[in-house]
Amino acid sequence: MELIKKNIVSIFILIVMSILVWGRLHWYGDLRLSIANGETHSYISASRAPLFSWKIFTGERMFTTSVLYKLANDTVACPSVAYSFPSSGTETPREISPCFDKIVLIQNLLAVFGWVILALAIIKHLNNGLIKFVAAITILLFGFTPQLAEWESALGPESLSFSLFSISLALAIELAFQLSEKEIPFKSFYEKALLTGWLIVLFLWTFVRDVQLYGILVTFGLVASLLFIKKVRVTIQFKIAAAVLLGIFILGYVSARDSFRAALPVINAIDEYIWPHPARVEFFKEYGMPDRDAPAYKEWADKYAFKAYGAFLATHPGFIVTTIWEYKDYFRSDFVQAYYPADDVKNRDILLLIGQIFHMENFSVYLLDLLLLLTLLIGAFQHQTIDKSAWAWLALWVFGIAAVTLLLSFLGDIYGTRRHVMPGVEWFRLFFWIFLMPVLDMSLNTGTKPKATA
Repeated sequence: MELIKKNIVSIFILIVMSILVWGRLHWYGDLRLSIANGETHSYISASRAPLFSWKIFTGERMFTTSVLYKLANDTVACPSVAYSFPSSGTETPREISPCFDKIVLIQNLLAVFGWVILALAIIKHLNNGLIKFVAAITILLFGFTPQLAEWESALGPESLSFSLFSISLALAIELAFQLSEKEIPFKSFYEKALLTGWLIVLFLWTFVRDVQLYGILVTFGLVASLLFIKKVRVTIQFKIAAAVLLGIFILGYVSARDSFRAALPVINAIDEYIWPHPARVEFFKEYGMPDRDAPAYKEWADKYAFKAYGAFLATHPGFIVTTIWEYKDYFRSDFVQAYYPADDVKNRDILLLIGQIFHMENFSVYLLDLLLLLTLLIGAFQHQTIDKSAWAWLALWVFGIAAVTLLLSFLGDIYGTRRHVMPGVEWFRLFFWIFLMPVLDMSLNTGTKPKATA
């Protein structure tokens, strides 16, 4: 009885979380219901490449989705799937399709697991009982409301992008606190397993969407910066982790260069943003770009378009600002899926309304995120406590990934822009709810905290 009294808050939180999980598993109908879109066939085709061959990395789609879609690349056993084409006004009801039912079931279960362990990882490192409760409910409702949950039925990369990121973030939170608390990190099997699991999940997350490769570059930079800390510098596991992250980036960069999937979106962007403007064309001609109708243009684009466009973006911040401003509505979109009618979802209007609270459809979320990031960074520099240091590093990591992926998703192609920018925008929205909690928690618990070990 005494044990129950001591843990009454934790028990109450787990009960409420269990209720929400039960709701998530039942609100949206059968978890095997799926809907395909105009790109789904390319995921099926790419999955026919031999496992772990170079072709599976350089194909039309990325490694992780190609592995998952091996469950549905048999034309005999997997004959059909419901298709939807919202751009032409075709919205088809979901169906339980052979083979594809397994893919969406995995997507649904992985998503539920990801949001649950993220909520648990956050509340584990908070102190105030009320803040723990609010954090747990907030994270689960963020992931369980229709703005994200309905995407689990779609046969595309969006679901994996969110679920694998939420799992990697949960592991990163636990890893950051373990590193901050221990005098000598990675002595226990638990810490080594955390690091290994984090790297594996990050690898899988990276090879869901091309743009997420640059999230790995952000991760490598922040992990490498920790090598300035003595206890990290003398730890072989951390050096190996930095090398693995760099290796993932090199693998992703080389495989993208050897495939046509990276060049085509850039060519589309050049058609839209460069060719109509003579001054911009002159910049690209310095990189050897021939005339648009010249026979050599395609060969140049395949080899050099990516490099030239990257250099253009790096040297023309004004272009980035004006283009973002012109298409600013993308950054406050609701991102509710348009692939299938969801009239059969009970209480969907209420769920959408709740979702609007957490998926803030305005520009203020970006300013609020920046203020939270600065608050955590300043607090970490001033006090250098375990909690402040860990939360500050994590905030910088998530903010960096959200910013890089959002910017490159927006500027990297002109087709399907709303869907492409969705993960980046939603990560900014998630950032607010995650890092608001430790800021509130630390403001309510102002007692003396142990210093982060150096």
